[in-house]
Amino acid sequence: MKPNPWPPLLAALLMVLLTGCDTMTFSQYSGGDRVWPTGSAFTEGVFAVPVYRGWPEKPYTVLGLVQFENPNVDWNRGDMMQAAKKAQAAGGDALILLPKGADPSPTVTETRKQFGITGDHTVGVVVKWK
Repeated sequence: MKPNPWPPLLAALLMVLLTGCDTMTFSQYSGGDRVWPTGSAFTEGVFAVPVYRGWPEKPYTVLGLVQFENPNVDWNRGDMMQAAKKAQAAGGDALILLPKGADPSPTVTETRKQFGITGDHTVGVVVKWK
């Protein structure tokens, strides 16, 4: 007797639908122009634009933020790729990740306050080089 192929196919389809549908949004920054922190960070990788896990060396202007509607999403390589495409589409030259969780860095804490980020989730800052 030949096994029924439908149950495994339906289960796989259901898993794809339930796990791959988190929406990422872009919010334009509307605050005043200011001097944002810089540092000596290397890029996490270059996708549509470079993605930093720290402050880049060059001065920049903030264009906005990209974040998932679901704040519990942990950013993996595919998420960074998606965020980099959104940053590029918004006119950005790079993306700086502000990690979730308690960060001992007062600079990250202050920057999160500047953007009004109150939740404990990762956010990508879309920047344009000066």
